[in-house]
Amino acid sequence: MIKNSLLSAAFVLAASASVEAQTNLRTQFNQALALFNELVMNKEIGEAIDMIQPDVVLSDAEKAEYNAALSEAFPDPFIGSATVQSATLKSGFRQEMLAYWTESGDYLYLYMVMHTQGAQQQVIHVEHSTTFSKFISRF
Repeated sequence: MIKNSLLSAAFVLAASASVEAQTNLRTQFNQALALFNELVMNKEIGEAIDMIQPDVVLSDAEKAEYNAALSEAFPDPFIGSATVQSATLKSGFRQEMLAYWTESGDYLYLYMVMHTQGAQQQVIHVEHSTTFSKFISRF
């Protein structure tokens, strides 16, 4: 009886720790996504790339070049952003499609693939397009 109670208690503690870890990862992801969206909305795409892909080292000149290219492609300010689609894949992988738009109706779509290993989440692939159908067909 005591053995069963101890096993039950151990299982409950392990399960709650796992749920808490998943919740913390999702909270961290949501906070990082909010910061990423803010950077893109401000047309600081160089800083956004630097933030989500720490293994990609961009110089200040490269960041400025990316920022200038985004500002040239989208001269009007972005007025909104949203997660269009999000899907959990197998073995810790996840894909996200994000959208940013201007008042004049121009859209930027970003597609990201992430992988979570333990407490580490890493963006392993990023693409962008102005064509909705390019990424939505992947879901």
